[in-house]
Amino acid sequence: MSSEDNTIQEVYMRITQKIQDCQKQLGQIDVQISANERESRLASLTKREIEPLDSSTPLYKSVGKMFVQESKETLIKDLDSTIESSKSMVDALQKKQKFVQRDLDEASGNLRDVIRSINPSAAVSKA
Repeated sequence: MSSEDNTIQEVYMRITQKIQDCQKQLGQIDVQISANERESRLASLTKREIEPLDSSTPLYKSVGKMFVQESKETLIKDLDSTIESSKSMVDALQKKQKFVQRDLDEASGNLRDVIRSINPSAAVSKA
């Protein structure tokens, strides 16, 4: 019986660790999604402000701590590229989020099963 208790305890520890890992990953994914959405909105806003400007207006792009003069067309292409890459990254992160959420739900179900196997009266009282 003692070896069975140790096995159940090991399984319980593994499942709770998996739940914690999934929750941590979900938090990180949420932060990444927010950052990419913010970057996309910022690029869209900048593009909207640049488009009505005349082509002869000097425009500058930030490169590290300095600014480099760029043409309007180049800046708009860069902004379009940023918008597209941010949106594709958000899509990929949302798919990953669904996968991790499914893992979390599965681990939570497994944890409930382990708890029910330890204490069958708890399963009857909840049902």
